[in-house]
Amino acid sequence: MIDSGQLQRQLRVALQNGNYEEAIACLEQAAAAAQEAKDRAAEGRHLGNLALIYNRLQRPDAALGYFQQALSLARADGDRMTEDGLLGNMGNILRELRRFDDAIEHLNQALLIAQEIGDIRGRGIWLSNLGLVYDDLAEPAKAADYHAQSVMIARQLQDWRGLALRLEKLGNTWFNIGNHEDALQCFIEAYQLFESLGLVDALPGLQQNINFAISLRNMP
Repeated sequence: MIDSGQLQRQLRVALQNGNYEEAIACLEQAAAAAQEAKDRAAEGRHLGNLALIYNRLQRPDAALGYFQQALSLARADGDRMTEDGLLGNMGNILRELRRFDDAIEHLNQALLIAQEIGDIRGRGIWLSNLGLVYDDLAEPAKAADYHAQSVMIARQLQDWRGLALRLEKLGNTWFNIGNHEDALQCFIEAYQLFESLGLVDALPGLQQNINFAISLRNMP
């Protein structure tokens, strides 16, 4: 019989050491034990963690396969919160694979569930990621709308780091449209937020964007 406590300790040490092969083996054992015990919630959790590891290892197809298994279990359990998160994560991977229609479908499903269950934070994340999909599709008007909605949610939650990141994304989209004035305001606010949070690595790139936006705005 598997000692779940020992397995969790092994998993924690493996992850701390970056030993993903051992971490995968631990999670596979844990998922099998949960399946045998008919504990769908635990099995889904372990499969979701397997998916995250495979995504970190840049094996998106394997990650999607495990996410899909976890999604089936969450749906069978009626666990809408987990379903919400799984759909959103799958949408992100599908975007990275440039499967944009599938990404939009999954992210929109996640959005609907987030609204249904009152997951405001999740809703902000999925809106931001939909904005990125439409950026990739060169549809900046749609992208700007989604980014702007995600910015509003970050303000509502007082998520200052998230707000800075989303303002930068919105600024980039405005810039691509040619709206240099609104882009500049987004970049300036993002810069101020990153500076106040001590996240100085983001500042040089933003300063460059600010300078570029100012130069274009001032052109005759």
